[in-house]
Amino acid sequence: EPQLNAVAAILSPESGLFDSHGYMLALEGEIEAAGGSVVTSAPFEGAEPLQGGGFTVRVGGEGAMSITSRLLVTAAGLSAQVVASSIEGYPADLIPAGHFGKGVYFRLSGPAPFNRLIYPPPIPGALGTHYRKDLGGQGVFGPDLAYVDVEDYSVDPAKAEQFAGYIRRFWPDVQVERLSPDYAGIRPKLHGKGQAQPDFQLRGIESHGIEGLMALFGIESPGLTSSMAIGEAVADRLAG
Repeated sequence: EPQLNAVAAILSPESGLFDSHGYMLALEGEIEAAGGSVVTSAPFEGAEPLQGGGFTVRVGGEGAMSITSRLLVTAAGLSAQVVASSIEGYPADLIPAGHFGKGVYFRLSGPAPFNRLIYPPPIPGALGTHYRKDLGGQGVFGPDLAYVDVEDYSVDPAKAEQFAGYIRRFWPDVQVERLSPDYAGIRPKLHGKGQAQPDFQLRGIESHGIEGLMALFGIESPGLTSSMAIGEAVADRLAG
């Protein structure tokens, strides 16, 4: 990578791009092939443990209903705390505080400067602004990190100069005119600004005392690429 400005680097030959939408479609296909269903536009309204085990789950949306389940896994991202608080008997003092960590991306017009993923040293609380080529071969930089109080997915074009200043540290030839706003995401963080960053939280009966329930908190973006391992850990805990 001759355009990279660096004193040293670590090469990760197996790192690459991840087609998140293709991955989710594949999982949906496997679930349906096994006799399961993926139901959207059916918001979780609450749940109550049943005598003898299992749960009654209230489902909203068009044709609202109640269903029963033997096990219940909640992995609601930004809404994880709200979902846990709507489960009858879940101890309120054991629901970790949640924080919204917004990150925006800028897209690079013209030729991509690097063929590999470029990750500068991380910033407190996040990996920091890094570089990748998308599946179409275009360069993308991001995300940054800003703590916000509401879900807002807008991207301020005025941030382009700030991005360019950060990028120049590892790519001195960046031109701010080539950067255009792309998209934004919000991570469900368990820590605020200046606080130590904890790991994912997988809370089972030993934590909240409710048999058959696994509640997941703080599953930030690395949770996507580690989702199979998380799923296996949840299944093992519930089976045990």
